[in-house]
This record gives sequence, C-alpha cells and structure tokens, in this order.
Amino acid sequence: MKTNIHRRLSCGLFSLVLFGQTTGFCQETASTRHRLERPSAGRQRPLSDALADLERKHKVFFTYESRLVRNKLVSADLPQTSNLDETLRRLLQPVSLRSERVSDKYYSILPDHTRPTTELPQRLTDGGVSSLRTTGTFGFAERDVAAMAVAADRLVQTVTGSVIDENGGPLVGVSVIERGTSNGTTTNDQGRFSLSVAGPQSVLVFSFIGYVRQELEVGSRTTFDLKLAPDTKALSEVVVVGYGTQRRASVTGAVDQVGQQAIEGRPVTNMSQALQGVSPNLIVQQGSGEPGAPLNINIRGISTLGNNSPLVIVDGIPGSLDVLNPSDIETISVLKDAGSAAIYGSRSANGVILITTKKGSKTGRTTVTYNGTYGAQTPTLLRKPVEAWEYAMLKNEALVNSGLPPQFAPDQIAAFQQRGSYPWFLTEILKDQAPQQNHNLSVSGGNAQTTYHVSAGFLNQNSLFKGPDYGLKRYNYRMNLTHQIDKVKFTGILSYARNEIKEHAFNTDVLVVDAARMPRTYPITDSLGRYVLSPILSESNPLGRLEQGGYRKYDNDNVYGNVSAEWEVVKGFRLRGIFGGELNSNHQYEFRRAVNYLPYVGGTDNTATVKDQNSKSLFTNLQLIANYDASFGKSNVSALIGYSNEGYSIDVNGIFKKDVDNDLGTDISRTIIQPISYNTNQPVSFDGNIKTSTNALSSVFGRLNYSFADKYIAEVNFRYDGSSRFAKANRWGFFPSAALAWRITEEDFARGFRDQFGDWKLRTSYGVLGNQNVGDFQYQSTYFNYANAYAFNNAGVAGTGITLANSNITWERAQTFNLGLDASVWRNRVTFSLDYFNKLTKDILITPSVPGLYGGSVPNYNAAQVRNEGWEVAATLRQTTGQVRHTLTLNLADSKNKVVSVDGKTNINYIGELAVILREGLPVRSYYGYQSNGYLQNLEQIQTEPRHSFVSQSDLRPGDVRYKDQNGDGVIDEADRVVLGNPFPRYTYGITYNVGWKGFDVNVFVQGVGQRSLFLRGEAVEAFHGPYQDAIFKHQTDYWTPTNPNATYPRLTLGGASRNNWGVGSDRFLQDAAYARLKNLQIGYTLPGRLTSKLGVSRFRIYYTGQNLITLTRMQVGIDPEATEFDNSLNSTRGNVNSGRVYPNPKFNGLGVDISF
Repeated sequence: MKTNIHRRLSCGLFSLVLFGQTTGFCQETASTRHRLERPSAGRQRPLSDALADLERKHKVFFTYESRLVRNKLVSADLPQTSNLDETLRRLLQPVSLRSERVSDKYYSILPDHTRPTTELPQRLTDGGVSSLRTTGTFGFAERDVAAMAVAADRLVQTVTGSVIDENGGPLVGVSVIERGTSNGTTTNDQGRFSLSVAGPQSVLVFSFIGYVRQELEVGSRTTFDLKLAPDTKALSEVVVVGYGTQRRASVTGAVDQVGQQAIEGRPVTNMSQALQGVSPNLIVQQGSGEPGAPLNINIRGISTLGNNSPLVIVDGIPGSLDVLNPSDIETISVLKDAGSAAIYGSRSANGVILITTKKGSKTGRTTVTYNGTYGAQTPTLLRKPVEAWEYAMLKNEALVNSGLPPQFAPDQIAAFQQRGSYPWFLTEILKDQAPQQNHNLSVSGGNAQTTYHVSAGFLNQNSLFKGPDYGLKRYNYRMNLTHQIDKVKFTGILSYARNEIKEHAFNTDVLVVDAARMPRTYPITDSLGRYVLSPILSESNPLGRLEQGGYRKYDNDNVYGNVSAEWEVVKGFRLRGIFGGELNSNHQYEFRRAVNYLPYVGGTDNTATVKDQNSKSLFTNLQLIANYDASFGKSNVSALIGYSNEGYSIDVNGIFKKDVDNDLGTDISRTIIQPISYNTNQPVSFDGNIKTSTNALSSVFGRLNYSFADKYIAEVNFRYDGSSRFAKANRWGFFPSAALAWRITEEDFARGFRDQFGDWKLRTSYGVLGNQNVGDFQYQSTYFNYANAYAFNNAGVAGTGITLANSNITWERAQTFNLGLDASVWRNRVTFSLDYFNKLTKDILITPSVPGLYGGSVPNYNAAQVRNEGWEVAATLRQTTGQVRHTLTLNLADSKNKVVSVDGKTNINYIGELAVILREGLPVRSYYGYQSNGYLQNLEQIQTEPRHSFVSQSDLRPGDVRYKDQNGDGVIDEADRVVLGNPFPRYTYGITYNVGWKGFDVNVFVQGVGQRSLFLRGEAVEAFHGPYQDAIFKHQTDYWTPTNPNATYPRLTLGGASRNNWGVGSDRFLQDAAYARLKNLQIGYTLPGRLTSKLGVSRFRIYYTGQNLITLTRMQVGIDPEATEFDNSLNSTRGNVNSGRVYPNPKFNGLGVDISF
C-alpha cells in the first residue's frame, strides 16, 4: 500500500511539473507577441525615478553607470505588468538600453548593442551548445540559443584574469560579461576567469552582489587583474515578515532571519533539532534522543504558566516543524517582539517562526541537486557501573551502616574477583552503533513565466535499542510551482510526509531503569541465550522484552497544501487570496507478546495484548489580503489589510484486546475487547468514540508602514481575533503594536563615516500579544456517566458526573516592549544586533486553591501574571586573508522570569524527591528544598544538630547530612525549605566558524548554556536508592568515611530516608547543568570547476559531518545536561530525565555528498 502511495505521489508531481512547463511555454509565446507593441506617448519622467519605483515595488536592485541614465526621460504613463522583465523591456528599449538579470534580486542596466538574428550558424551543433554551458558560460532560456550562437561565431580574442575583494582574497562567482552580448562566464574557486570576446573594442562588465560594478575596455590587453569595492547599498537583505517581505533596512521589529546554509549538512532528524543554537534566545531542548522523540522549543524563555510553544507558519499557513524536511527550507524568520508578531494576534505571545520553503528560479535552466549522508550513531553519556566484587563490598558496607547483616561472604567476593563481572545490562540492551542515512533529491528551474521546485527525501534512523528493526523512517515529497499570466501570479504548494516509528512495546524508562539498576553479579542471558530472571529482577528481563516482547508502531501521514493567486490590479495595489490546509492521519498499533524467561516464575509478560488507536485531524485556512505600496516625494507608504478564517477538527478512537494470539496478535476464543482512552492508554468501562473536538478562529489583520527619506520609519500592526475556545462575551480580542526605527547613518552628520560604519539603525516597539492555548469548550460544563457511581442494595448504581466550567475565561495578554540596534562596522565586515525586551503576561489561567473537604476541583480562571525580561546579541564577522575566507557568527542571549501575581497561592509539585514551587516573586517552577551544611562528623555534632522532622534523631550517624535551620526554631522541617535553583536555561549561546581555502571548507558549530540547574533524583545520585537497593555507580564511590570527611556523597546506607537523612529534596541533589557542546563539525572539499565540467556536473562536494561530538560539563553522573523534565506546557512529567531513565542522546559520525547538475 505504501509503495502505491509513493508511486501515485511521484506521478502526480511529475504531471504537475509538466503542466507548469507547458503552460509557461504557451504564455511565453503569447508574451513574445505582446512585446512587439510600442508604448504610448504622454507625460515623461526621469529614468532614474522609474527604476527606483521598480526597485521598491519588486524588491530588486539595479546597478548601472550613472552616465547611462543621466538626462534620459521615459514615459510616465507606461503601463506596467507584474512581469518585471517585460516592464523593463518596455521602459528601456525607447532609450537604447536593456536589462540583464545577474541573480534573482539583482539586474544590470546596459547599452542595447544587440543585433537581431534569424539564422543559426551551421557550426553550432547541439554539442556546441552543450560545450558552451559546461565551460562556465551563463545559462539562458532556449529562445536565447540563437543569440548565443551569433556571439560564439564572432569570438576572436581570449582574455584571462582574476578578481579579488577589498582584502585581496579571491572572489568566487563574479559575473564577467561582454557588454552588449549574452557572452559571459563566472570566476572559479580561485577567483580566475577566461573568456573569448569579439575583439579590442569589447567592454568587460564585472558584477557581484555586494560590490560595485566595474566596466573595462579590452583594447590590446589579454590579462585583467582587478579589485572590486564593496557596495553597501547592494547589501540590503530581503527579510520574510508576517504576510510579506521587507528590506532589512526597513524592518522595525526584532526579526532574526536564518538562511538554509545554517542548517545544511547537519545530520539532524527533524527541523526542531536544526534550529538549536542558530538564533539568540531560540531555545531548543531535547529530553530524549529516541527516534521521533519531541523537543521543547521556546522563544525568549518562559513567559506563561501554560503552553510556551511558538506559532509555526509554513509558506503562509500554520503548520508543524516535525513533518518538514530540513533540506527543503530556504529561510527561517523568527519574530520575537510585538512589532513583528502582533499581526498574528492571539497565537503570537510566544513568538512566531516563519518557514519559507525553496522555490524555482527564472534562469531558464533546470538544476538537479542530490544531497546524502550516511553514518553511525553511538550512545553517549552513559553512567559507569562498579565491578561485581566492588558492588558486593559496597552493598555489605551499606547494610552494616543501616544496622543490617552483610549479604556477601568473603569467599563470594573473592569468587567475583576471580571470575570477573558480567556485562552490564544497560550496555547489553544497547547496540555499539546504529546506522543513520538521509537522502534528498530536488529538481528546480523555470523561466520568466513559470518556476518549479520538486523534491523528495528519505530518512532512516535506526534505534540504538537491540531488537527487530526499531527506528524512524520518514518520507518527504514537496512540489512548489509558480506561474505568471499577465498581472496574475499563481502559486501552488503540495507536500506529503510520512513518519514511521517502530519501537519496543514497553515504556523506555522502565527498560532503562531495570537494566541500569542490575549489578554485574548476574548475567542477562545464559550460555544458550535464554533470558535470565534473578532475585533482583524477578518479573521481566529488559533484553527479552526488547527482542521478543513485541513492538509498537506509530504511522503518521501528513498532507499539506495551499494555492494562492496574486493580482496586480493597478500599479502598487495587489490582491491576494490563499487557501490551504493540512490533513493528519495517525495510527498507533501495539502488540505485546508473552516472553518466556529462565527460570519461569510467571512474571508480568505472560499475556499477549493488542492496542489499536486511530486519529484524524483536518486544518483549513482561507486568507484574503490586499497590499498597497506608494511613494510621494521622500515618503514611502506600504499598507496591508487581510481576513483569515481557520478551522480544525480531530477524531480519535481505539480498542484494547487482552489475551490474543501470541504470534499473530489476532483474536482467539478468550480474547477480551474493550474501548481505550486515547489520553491514558488504559481500558475504560464505556463504549463509543473516545474524543471528538473542533475549533475555529476568524481574524481581521493589518499593517501600515511609513518611511520618510528612508531614515525615519514607523509601523503599526493589529489583529482582531475571534476564537471558538471562548464564550461569546469573551470571544473577540484586539492585539495591536507600534514600532519606530531611525537609520542613524542616513543623517547628514553621518556621511563622513558611513563607508566605515555601514548602516546603523535604532528601533523600538510596544504592543499586546495574545495566547489562546486553552482547551476546546473549556468554558462549557461537560457531563459523563459512571457505570458504578455508588453502591446500593449490594449492587452498583449508574450515575452522572459533571465537570464545572468557567464561562469568563479569556485570552492571555502579553504586553511586550523591545529596544534594539542593528549596526555594521569595518566596511560591513562586522554586523551585529542588540536587543532588550520586557514582557508582562496577564490573565494567565490558573487553578484555584480549595480545601480538601470540598471534594472536587473548580475550573481554571484568569488571575496570574508573569514578567519575563532579557537581552540578546548576534554578531557576524566576515574576513578574507589571502585565499582564506573566514566567517564567524556568535549569538548570546539571556532571559529571566518572575511570577508577579498568582492570586496569593503557593503551589508545590513533587516527583519523588524533586520539588518545584510556584509562588509570587519567584521564577517559574523554581527548584525548592533544604539547604545542606556539610556532614555530621561526630557524635557531638549530632547532639547539637537541630531536630530533623523527616528522620528520627536516634537514627542520625556521622556521615549524615547537616541542614540549615533557616528560621532558627531548632527544627529542620518544611518551613526551612528555600529556592535552590531554576531548571530553565540562561546565557544560551551558539558559535559558528566557517573557514575556506580554495576548495576546502571547515564548519564548526558550538552550542551551549551558561547557567542552568538540574535537580537529580533516584539512583542517579543516591546509592542503593529506594525500592531498588542495588544500583551503585562509580561516581557514587566518593562517599563519606572518617578518612574522607569532605566527600561528594554521604555515608553508604540502605533503605532511603529511614536509614539515612539525605533522601529528601535538598541542594545535594542539585547539579550545575551548564555545558558547551560541539554540536556539529563539517570538513568538506569541493571539486574545482575544471574537474566537475569533465564529470558533467556543476558542483561536487564531499564532506565529513559529526553531531554531538564533544560535551564539556561539570556534571559527572551520566545524564545529558541538555535534558529537561518539563514539556512546553511546564508539566514536570518527565522525572525520568532527572534520574537518567531515558534513551541516550546519540553521537553521529558520517560522510556526505552534495552534487548539482
């Protein structure tokens, strides 16, 4: 079935591309006939003004010699089309000029010296055309072949040379064109070129993005060596913002844009991983390295007590990061403040991530690109167990310290020393390495009317767990098409992603803790490979569960698409309509088999079960947008108004089968079938569908941008949202913002140092953002029935329950202020941005505190407030020294939060020893516990020690922990607990260094956190912890003895708090989780052009890539310092992270190749 789906999708993609190409050809023919018309006479205006208008309208840049446009007038009434090439032809032809596209955004204006031709020279065969294209000549549409042939027929003189930048380094890819012709080439990886021209009268035009264009007459020279100077005006970057694009110089909000080059070549398995460390205050945390495991993402830290996830927009439509192929990404824009994000209204309080996927180009050429990596994953940061004989001695010591007899006799310990230790269970259930491969293929191209980009990707990440083909497989297909018909531009985007995750049928934390707590005195299998049980692990065997205990499969099919049409009604006024949607289908199937153990004692794995769950969700979005752009003297105005309507629905159901066939999972005579709860994954006693929900959002939004003299910029945004998640009285919310920017270096007083300092811009914004992350219909009461609500007359009686509702719940509102500076120095070699932000989130939903005798819970209400403030800096240095090219990028950021109001309540949550507190004046979810004060060293100190409420004073011994009596009442109790730390990262940073020499390149990416606490628990810190009483690791052997009074850990005991006073939450459990990680290393080599042309390819790069290679941290307990126990909604449900009961974050080493045809 899967093969058929893939085949149909491939055929569909091919058919649509063929349609786009055919339509483009027909439209091009019609357009050619239309170009024969002459523009009408009328009012006239300077050509330079007309070109400036076109730059603003089409967001392109023109380079030309001033003499070419000086004193030249063109028709002011010239009709314009949305086809820029056609508009330029009509504009320039009457004044004997022509345009030539240098790249997608840059055009050169040249004298029109071309001569028509109707005859193709006989000597230019198909092979001749091919030879022109493979020797570096610019590629053009097929209709330009005749002109190329004429140019080739008259080439009589060959010139060579080199081009360097202002620092003397070679410039690669400089356009070298014989003026007035289509004859040209580009410089190679050493900055050199060779070109045959018509003769001494020819003029060479040298152009490169970001540098001043130069023209040189050939004359009698055959060699040209020149230096290009930077052109600061040409460095204007186009930035993707909400519902459009803006020039970087015109952006007033805190917007950080990341290009595809920041993530290419990294062996990441999803887009969330690719975002880590690439933008300041874009925080990504990975709790588990298991294939398909979710990641936490937030922008600028924690601002609410609920969901902190940002809004993700993919090609203009809300979407998901998890189904995207990183290879399909063109740009990533992160909207961080109200000035940039308010246009997304009620979902923008946590920031917005805008994803733009790759589109085709109008070069007239088709480009085929393949990228692939293959390598191996290895487990990292595993704890180190003690040897068998060490375990026996340490266990005896712990028992004696607890007043119990020793377990192992001296001859048993001697036997352990002589025989050696059995392999540790945890390393036995993990592979030494697991393969991972990723392959991506794309076809891209187009002409003036039609562009296309079609791609396919395949990822296969095998699991490190032993067992039958566990792991993740993902298939991605994408097609992006655009087509221009006169003033209307059509865009179609279609993508399909399938994620297949196969894993074991049990909980990972259970498998890991069962394996990790086993001492090396027992084997995991006998000599015949049979799974062994033991007195310590008497009910199951983790390896048996992995290899024979069945499996769980998650299959997710995601279809995403949108179609849009943009009509340029008149000059400067455009209408755009978009309709898109996303269809998700999820299927989870779990088959647990009965496993035979040796010796068989019943265990817990003696019954085969099946769980089968299905869910389908549909999201639709309709947008209608109007844009207006106009210029009045020195004033530029841009306005946008739009309407959006979204709908979402989901249906979930499932069944549970107990006692099925152990081989097939099919029903047998004694099989019991029950509906199951999708949320709890447990059998329930009612029939019917488990979950059906729906919601909708209608919105009106707008933006007005005004700039004067391109140095004073003001912008306002708004969104008016209506959400079905709230009652009618609170359904609509208004979210405005205002922003100002001042381009300092455009002032007259800055002219003297503008060349050195580039563009400096001061900007500020303030606005109100919204958050509607509440449950559907939470404002309505719900009823449900109980089969046995109560007992009467010795029988159960059915009854009805109710969930109370609050019809007054409404939006969370975040008042956000931002102040920033964008600047460059040293002739634009160094660019940097600084930002300060302060956000106050109001009306946060909380649960009221009620006395226990109330007998139930009451609905949430809007009462809490959280303030979050911080700063961020991003800087880039570009420098060329000789033939060595350097690029260094740094981002550093910090954010800190504080609970301003929580309606006077205090909330403390526990996971084992771990406690987190919610209280006014404290950071959100702060760690909370006792503060230690060394160890009790002797009996005298025990007698003077304040009484411990959690352990009998008579049980205290030398080597136990001392605690601070914070209130001085002589008792160590809950009143002495204080804030110990905070789990959320501060001082996050990312450092990227690229260096290139000739064809060699090295890319180093380091990511880390400067300050963070991690509260550990369980066997990760406490030897012989709790109910297990058998786990001890090498890092725990630094324990207190009379000869080691300043040890890391207290004396060894067995039995937890009853035998030792440190089994309570204190700073003894707290670890410094700051770290620096070599996240990615790439070393590559790109073959020179002279070799790739012989191979028939335009680019060939081979590289090594490594991920998670080195981690520097003070933590010594075998737990990943990046891991977090909180999800994006701040639920501390991942206590397994704090004890290391998770799948390890793997290291990756592999090879990759990039090939373009």
